[in-house]
Amino acid sequence: MNLQADKWHRKRIKRDLLNKRGFSLLLCILLTFGIYGCGNTQKASEKEVNISVLGDSAWLTSDKTFLNGVQLALEEVNSKYGAKGFTIKTELVNDMDIYENGVEEAIKLAKDSKVTAILNTQNFDVSKTTADILSESKKIVLFPYGAYDSIFLKANPYIFSTVPAFSNLGKVMADYAVNKGYKRIAIYHNGKQSQEELVTALELQLLNKGSKVVDYVPSITSESEFDSIYSRWKATGVDCVVISQYGADRAFEVLKMLRSRDSNIAVMGEPIFNGTNALKDNISITEGMVVPSTVDIENSQKYNEFMQKYKARFNENGDIWSVQGYDMVKLIVDTAVALDTNDPVKISNALHDKKGYEGTVRNISFESGGAMILDINKLPMLQCIKGQFVAIN
Repeated sequence: MNLQADKWHRKRIKRDLLNKRGFSLLLCILLTFGIYGCGNTQKASEKEVNISVLGDSAWLTSDKTFLNGVQLALEEVNSKYGAKGFTIKTELVNDMDIYENGVEEAIKLAKDSKVTAILNTQNFDVSKTTADILSESKKIVLFPYGAYDSIFLKANPYIFSTVPAFSNLGKVMADYAVNKGYKRIAIYHNGKQSQEELVTALELQLLNKGSKVVDYVPSITSESEFDSIYSRWKATGVDCVVISQYGADRAFEVLKMLRSRDSNIAVMGEPIFNGTNALKDNISITEGMVVPSTVDIENSQKYNEFMQKYKARFNENGDIWSVQGYDMVKLIVDTAVALDTNDPVKISNALHDKKGYEGTVRNISFESGGAMILDINKLPMLQCIKGQFVAIN
């Protein structure tokens, strides 16, 4: 089963720290006094469902599989439910990967009474703020690429993640390392809160299982510095290296340094390594490494059927994120039609039903705080073989 392009959004925010602090102060004032501005107060018809995709349009359109999945679902639901009087609309809202823009666009969506749901694909440093802004206005907020684990611990009824928590990914990676017999693991860890959540869970999962972390490297400033780091790893018997890096470009730079010195050592990485565009440029150094999947494919036949349908529509291969875009729209719209309403409050309540929603390849259900319910024993690890990440367990 091909699970390629399991790409996870990790892009640096372009902002000045002082400007962010000033803007954050202004935002606190706006939130405190409810001064968001006028917004669109005209309500949509009860059978008009408006879904906004919020994020960096340049990033989303550079690899269109997610947006194509959204488009495919949009065409299907309008065809299927038009006779019932439902109209479904989607809109791409561009925040240009800038913190201030991201918050401002979220405020506009929060005030727009026509908006039913938001697919939030923003940088995690932005989405930790905008999740509250949007949900306080009782908008449904889905995170198809995930967000910091901490935002799903607040029992917020309007936010939902459709990928595993970073802590769950760390546990899956640890179990894989134990099963493979890796005893002495080194971690290169240079990232954000999400990377911290992953590597902490990984190390805790290794306790009392015969494997352990023997070295943490927080930064590598030069090739010469990495020479000394690699010499230390050789001397201490490191048999597996974990790369947990915020930002795909830097992640591949570190992998390249390691592979230039040792092409055989086992390497595990976070899902950022599994992106179609990045793999094209780094096939030789990525070959053989493993990453955790972010989607559990429970029904491989339906997965293959979806990929055939996707290719027939767009004349190119789809990937996991095509499924994500497709399922997020269908999840919202099918629920709205079943309830005969576009009311975000009623739809959110229904999404918390423990029986879940039967998506394209898996059942999708949520914890009370919006984290996806997941059996980590079913989440596969993926290995890069001939330039594609494929399931190996």
